[in-house]
Amino acid sequence: MNTTANTPLIQRALTFIAGGLAIISLIALTIILIQYALSVALSPAVLAIGLYGLPLAFILLMVILFLSFRERRKN
Repeated sequence: MNTTANTPLIQRALTFIAGGLAIISLIALTIILIQYALSVALSPAVLAIGLYGLPLAFILLMVILFLSFRERRKN
């Protein structure tokens, strides 16, 4: 079953953005743990990505879920 042909472009783009944001955020959290273990000063940018990345990815996934439900309701 080929679902990419039926999926709207905006939904696919949001899916890739949410996945990338979640991966980058998990990497940032790992860097924070390593910096903390080595007693290195924590970078504010890495802290911001780690703090806000996963919630933003979750919100994007909820938007994707809403779009998917709306698309199914149309059909």
